[in-house]
Amino acid sequence: MWLKIKPEEPLIIGEVRAGSQFLTSLPFIPGRLLRGSWVERLLIQGETEILPKVQSIRIGNFFPTTEWRSMGYALPLPLTALTCKREGGFHSETYPQRRGHGIVDTLLPHLAYVLLQERGALFAAPFGITCLTCGSRMEPVSSFYTVYQNGGRSHYVRTRLQYHAQTKVSLSRHRRASTEGMLYTASALSPRSSSPDGSANEAPLVFLGRVYGDEKAVNDLCRAVNGAAIGALHTRGYGRIRVEEAEVRLPSLRERVKAFNETLKRLWADLRTLSVNDGDLPSEPEGLYFSVDLLSPAILRDPVGVPTLVLSLSLNGQALTPIWYQARPDFAGGWAETWGLPKSTNLAVRMGSVYVFRWNGGLEELIAALDSMETQGIGERCDESFGECLICHPFHQEIQER
Repeated sequence: MWLKIKPEEPLIIGEVRAGSQFLTSLPFIPGRLLRGSWVERLLIQGETEILPKVQSIRIGNFFPTTEWRSMGYALPLPLTALTCKREGGFHSETYPQRRGHGIVDTLLPHLAYVLLQERGALFAAPFGITCLTCGSRMEPVSSFYTVYQNGGRSHYVRTRLQYHAQTKVSLSRHRRASTEGMLYTASALSPRSSSPDGSANEAPLVFLGRVYGDEKAVNDLCRAVNGAAIGALHTRGYGRIRVEEAEVRLPSLRERVKAFNETLKRLWADLRTLSVNDGDLPSEPEGLYFSVDLLSPAILRDPVGVPTLVLSLSLNGQALTPIWYQARPDFAGGWAETWGLPKSTNLAVRMGSVYVFRWNGGLEELIAALDSMETQGIGERCDESFGECLICHPFHQEIQER
């Protein structure tokens, strides 16, 4: 089930760093914050069977977007996304002054090139991508984006957040009064954002995310956290939210897997004609291919228990290793509100990392296994919203600048 979070007050979502006078916020809402707020409400109500109820669902991350027109979905861009170094940004933005030369995904072109080389293809030039408009270099882009339907067309729009900064006086825990010479600045996410069409009217900021599991428990979660506060500075006018069910038009898993393989076959055929020995190469790649895209940091370990950045899968008895991947390191930590102590810190794989696998079985068998993996997550501490993944991210289909 997809849910929508509407902040009614500025949000500070993040970790306090020792020795820093600035309280900054994450640009998204980790699902574990909702889980913690839900558990806190259950404790206040005197609930005794908390653990079974909380374990019946898994809460994913919630990604920012602007509530404007008809929204399709909001997701983070994968690490394989590139944009023009000179004029970056989507050229399908609704506001002309925000349009760039486009953002393109390089996963499928790169994958087709690598697979052809494995089959002995010889190319006259190495793999490289330049801006289609001006010929400039491309650079990685990290952002959240939303697909809107406006005027019968699909518009890709980058999420632009506004921040609410306020300087406050630090309080002494011993005297319970202000501390001389101690100030800090709280930089919070504003509940309003600039309109995608560039108009003077601001639009509400919302967060879209998925909750997996029992529908009754999801409804209990919504009722419990409605009107509750998440993040920092609850007693100072920050963190109040509303939660409701959202209508999201994300392509189904079957559609994404089919489109992924069809686009790969088309790129294979195009690149095959550029090789100097195209007559010696097969007409299409063997097997079925799918990508695992991380929507949250994932804590992975190799078979002997050592932390790793390489994802290995076991689907229906088949041990799969990635034939291509792009990953970056990150750290997974947290704060245990119940104990008042920090949680253990683990090496993790960054949100947006991509892994590609080859499957030698049938499509129906693969779809069932992938659906279970999306629901359960990958790696460790999945109940804390780590390891959330999306199979065949829809942006991988954008092999031309959007």
